[in-house]
Amino acid sequence: MTDNIKNAADSVGQNKDTNAIPKQNPSILSSEGALGKQFNPNGSIGQIGEMVGGPFSKEGAIGSQFDASKGGIAGTVERAVDGPRNPAGTDKK
Repeated sequence: MTDNIKNAADSVGQNKDTNAIPKQNPSILSSEGALGKQFNPNGSIGQIGEMVGGPFSKEGAIGSQFDASKGGIAGTVERAVDGPRNPAGTDKK
């Protein structure tokens, strides 16, 4: 993930007014939220990718983009909503 994208996601995610208690009240888009958890490997959408396998599995080129703890698409969304698997600003020293 480029620094500009990380910085933008961190900036949005660190706005605590949008989600004051992220661990107890996750955003709907976070990996633990109502919509976001459907993309986890055991979620209703994520299971389809696991069944298809190959690039769509959680280890594949496409499926890995939906791992919220990594960079990729899901990781950027997770940072922007200050989700539990990739909170905003986690890689800053």
